[in-house]
Order: sequence, then structure tokens, then C-alpha cells
Amino acid sequence: MPPPKTSAIVCHVTLTSMLVALAVTFAVSQSFDAAGEQQLISLINQERAREGLPPFAVDERLTQAARRHTALMVKHQKLSHQSEDEQPLQVRLAEENLRSDRQAENVALEMDVEGAHAVLMNSPPHRANILSDKYNAIGVGIMLSGDRLYVTEDFAHRLPDYSDPEADEVLQKTIERAAHAPGAPPPVRKAQPALHEMACNMALIDALDTGTPRSIPGVHRVMAWTATDLEEVPDHVKEALAQPLPGGYSLGVCFAASVSHPGGMYWIEMVTY
Repeated sequence: MPPPKTSAIVCHVTLTSMLVALAVTFAVSQSFDAAGEQQLISLINQERAREGLPPFAVDERLTQAARRHTALMVKHQKLSHQSEDEQPLQVRLAEENLRSDRQAENVALEMDVEGAHAVLMNSPPHRANILSDKYNAIGVGIMLSGDRLYVTEDFAHRLPDYSDPEADEVLQKTIERAAHAPGAPPPVRKAQPALHEMACNMALIDALDTGTPRSIPGVHRVMAWTATDLEEVPDHVKEALAQPLPGGYSLGVCFAASVSHPGGMYWIEMVTY
């Protein structure tokens, strides 16, 4: 049995591979063992409860990703974490429109659900995925081939599905909480719509850009960073916010995938005046 794989491989998403995965899934969509999938999730969450861990939430996007992978394993009659006609795990989850910053996968080939679960729990790295507090969501895909079950368990730390305005609001509140210059009034945010586009452009070039925002009149300082949690800011931003900002500030935030972050990240531009 292959060890679990936490995907960090950068790979170009091609239309051909997406169509292959879709075609395989649609062709065998009636063959998935939905009852077995639910049984396995129940067994997994029972294990987590015994360890004092919260249950995994079942995410339909993870389920679809796991089923597509299982279908390809059946097609090739081989256990693997990535077949030749398949994208890496992080890309596969992004293709399902799932925002996540950590991912992992278990695969197994056994006679029944209980056997698959027992084998995975008796394998330290697979057990670690099942009992990890780093993931909060799961999807399972099971298919019978001959007299054996092909099993995929996909895990992810699922991020909030903020819209652009919601992400902007969350980040602004975080900035307001972090701004604590003694004796100074809270800094005023100034509207600067161009920063959103600049933030999105950082994803396109897959690099932070502190040069372009300096073209905005009156800018004193530029800070750029990436994040998966908008309720936290990096130390250099905290240091800047600890000082008075009499001229105010402007923000731009954009959730986007890049070459090095195929699952997507928040790209953020902030300027002070």
C-alpha cells in the first residue's frame, strides 16, 4: 500500500486531463458504493471521537475528487496517488472549487470496508491522516472491482468560501484590531479600487509586488503578503500598524490560484499614506 501523499506538486491543469477524469467518472457514476462510503466515514469519525477529536465534515467536493481518483485506479487496476492521466491532489481539489491550504490522501484495496479501515488504521502514516487535527473535511470514494474494493479517502483543511466583498470586510476588521498606536485615533481606510486588481496580478506573476502600488499618489509605504487566514496579519504589518497612520491606509485582497499555489491563496496589497 502506498504511503499517504500531501500534495505540493505544481502542475499545469490541462483540458485533456480534466475531460479524461470527467469521462471516467460519468461512465461509472452508478458503480460507487455510497453506503460503503458512509460506513467508512462513520468508522473514521468514531476513531476521532475516541481520541477527543472533532468529526470530519463531509464535503461533496472532496467526495467528487475521491470518486474520480477511485475510478481512475479501477481503470488502471492499480493503487496510486496520481495516475499518468491525472493532476496532483492539490490541483484536483482546486478543480472542484474547494479552497484549502492542507491536503492528504489515503488509498486502499481490500475485500470490504471494515478491512480497508483496519489496514489504514494499522499503518502509522495513514492513521496519522485519519486522526490529524490539521484537516477538517473529508470525502470518500469506493468502487467494487471484481471481488475487491478500491478506496480513496481525501482530507483537507477547508477554508471559508468568502466572496471578494466578504474577504475584504474580514481583512479590514483584522487591520482595525491590529492598529493600536498609543494615543492615536484608529487609522482611516481610503478607497483605492486599483489595489484589488494589483493583488490579483500578484497571483498571475506568482510573486509579491511592492513596486506597482507606489504609482498611487501619496503612498508612503507598501506591504504585500499572502494568507490563508484573513484574521491574522504578518509581523511586519503588525509593526506598521503599531505606529500612528495619520494619512490612513488602503487595502486590496484577492483570492486566486498561482503556479506555486494551485489551490489558491489570498494575495494582499496594503499601502499607507
